[in-house]
Amino acid sequence: MYLFILCVLFFLLILYAVKKKNAEPIFGIYSVPGKWYYLKYAIFACIYYFRKYGQKYKAAGTEGRAGQGVKVIADPSAMDCAQLLSDHAKAFDAVFFISAARDENDKGMYVISGCERRPMGMCNGLFYIGLPGKGLLCSKKIPDTVLFGAQIGEFAAEGIKIEPVEPMKKWAVSYKGMMWYQNDPKKLVEVDFRGEWTATSKYFDYDTDLYPPAIIRSIAKEKWSRQYFEGLKTAHQSHYEQFGVMKCKVKIEDETMELTLPSFRDHSFGHKRDWSLMHRYAFHHIFLENGTSISVGVICQPLTATTMEAGVVGLPNGDVLPIKWVDLKLYQHGEGGAAPRDYAFRFQAGDKIYTTQVLVEYESVHYVSSDWEARMMERFCKFTVDGVPGRGVSEFHYRHTDGRPESVAIDDPEWYRKMCHKI
Repeated sequence: MYLFILCVLFFLLILYAVKKKNAEPIFGIYSVPGKWYYLKYAIFACIYYFRKYGQKYKAAGTEGRAGQGVKVIADPSAMDCAQLLSDHAKAFDAVFFISAARDENDKGMYVISGCERRPMGMCNGLFYIGLPGKGLLCSKKIPDTVLFGAQIGEFAAEGIKIEPVEPMKKWAVSYKGMMWYQNDPKKLVEVDFRGEWTATSKYFDYDTDLYPPAIIRSIAKEKWSRQYFEGLKTAHQSHYEQFGVMKCKVKIEDETMELTLPSFRDHSFGHKRDWSLMHRYAFHHIFLENGTSISVGVICQPLTATTMEAGVVGLPNGDVLPIKWVDLKLYQHGEGGAAPRDYAFRFQAGDKIYTTQVLVEYESVHYVSSDWEARMMERFCKFTVDGVPGRGVSEFHYRHTDGRPESVAIDDPEWYRKMCHKI
């Protein structure tokens, strides 16, 4: 009798699931859990954990095997250096450094340096310095980031140079060239920056160290098909992050200053990076006065996952904890193209839930790839996390469909103003 009742209930449950309609994506983009969500969650959890714990690390070049719990390169020294670019036209290898703190007058100090190697000696490079009393300095070509003359195997072009010194421990970062003031685009100054970045935590590999349930639920929300799983493989990128300190010497015209700032860096590489596949993301890199460092964000790439919550918390003792969830909803924060400047969100790492307040001090826009497929809003911010003050950077990415203008002239303040505030 009981078996019969269970069979009937099971049949009714299946009938209900078949008849029930899936909820429509928010704004036609952001997927929500459908009627098969829990079944898909269980299936993908089995796949993920089997790959994570049931297979040995795979060497670079094993296409389709990296990611979802499996390292792309097992040897850190082979990973923490310039990678051989694939033969794809959108092959890439990118490094990015962010440093920030406040001075004795509670004013923000910021340094950002990035170089994304591309084929044919081209890279997307940028450099920012934010200094109290001076404002935000931008490398000469910003809002354009296309630089030329990069040598094979080097993160360097047109004044920017980023070099690995000791794998996962030390990098050298430098910039020598003209920069312009955001508050006065016609004002150009000669800048000589020399920085030494030193790790204070172990590296955090997105292929293996992300919180597994966060990955699994992001995949379970999506509509599954053969094409979808092919997209998961082809769009995969290797990415790892690490916290440290940046000891730097800055010379602006005839004035020299020395700074030591808490810092963050990441390294991303893969077969290709196609910015046109990315809809949006919002990341926050936070350095608190109690020594805690945070990298937390939400990514929307419809080909793979329309809501991926990711990141890591670095504790003062050097431990790193993966982010379990983030309640920042992209569709509620600047979906129309104008990123918020005063907002808050929560996230969890370990057993602790963090409440984060964000207030933007400076904001700059730059564009990535030769045809400007991505619009990056680089925001230099004051943060307060559970009452603890800090500084850092919030980066909001938007897919850019207007293309690259025929010329970029920073000596036209009106042109720059329109480009920076175009939404």
